[in-house]
Amino acid sequence: VALANEVMSPTEAEVDKANRILAAMAEAEAAGKGAVSLDGRLIDYASIRQAEVLVEKARQIAA
Repeated sequence: VALANEVMSPTEAEVDKANRILAAMAEAEAAGKGAVSLDGRLIDYASIRQAEVLVEKARQIAA
């Protein structure tokens, strides 16, 4: 199981970016905005869902 977790774990950079996406969207929603931009790129709902899945995957593997 340890080897599978190591191979399947997202990198720290991937988790950081996913967390940044989620934080940016939370800020946009709090400001009443329906769209968000991060690092000059528009973040859509598909990207947000992918970020949620990646963060949850990292959390489960770390547990």
